[in-house]
Amino acid sequence: MEITVEKIANALSTLTILSCVFLKVPQILQIKRRKSAEGIYMQSMVMEIAGFSIMSLYNYTNDYNVMTYLEYPIILVQVYVLLYYVLRYQRLLDTTIVPMAVGSYVIIVLSFMLGFLPKKILRILVPFCTPLSGFAKVTYIYGIAMTGNADAVSLTTWMISIGTNLARIFTVWADSADTSLIINFIISTLLSTAVLITALYYQNTSCVCNDRARRIAKAHRMHPHFD
Repeated sequence: MEITVEKIANALSTLTILSCVFLKVPQILQIKRRKSAEGIYMQSMVMEIAGFSIMSLYNYTNDYNVMTYLEYPIILVQVYVLLYYVLRYQRLLDTTIVPMAVGSYVIIVLSFMLGFLPKKILRILVPFCTPLSGFAKVTYIYGIAMTGNADAVSLTTWMISIGTNLARIFTVWADSADTSLIINFIISTLLSTAVLITALYYQNTSCVCNDRARRIAKAHRMHPHFD
């Protein structure tokens, strides 16, 4: 069987969608296991939700083939779950703004899906999705650096993100060679890599500090002193 660029691109597209099914799952499990969302900024997830919602609605309202944008709603559902746990562990679920924001979001989404709001608005908003995604990842880096703690960050999630973005660079090049889309995925790859490196650095720093603290505590137990 002849292997062509098109077949490779189709295989990578399918693999990308399948990978996205598990993209945020390691992060969700990490937060649930630690029962902490320290180092994760809620603003970054709000920006992700906005970007993925716009892209999903834009494709849906234009009746595009669902396989060309399936990854967006798949990731979106996972970000909903992730946001829930972040709100829960940051003790923000009981604040009045949460149900108001959720209600407003649902009304806006349904209004676009049912045609009450014109889809031309989405066409205007789509170009803002790239900077939204970029700012979201920069906010992740900022949150880790400000708290000095990346224990709640899943390295697996960001490795999958890097892999899927690299795959999309190839599939876009093979399909349309759209320069703007390729640049978008290159930037996304670089920012995901930056998040991964930042998380690795602070997790390793945290491990070194914890090991040092354990050694000091052990030394005190073995050689107690009295003032």
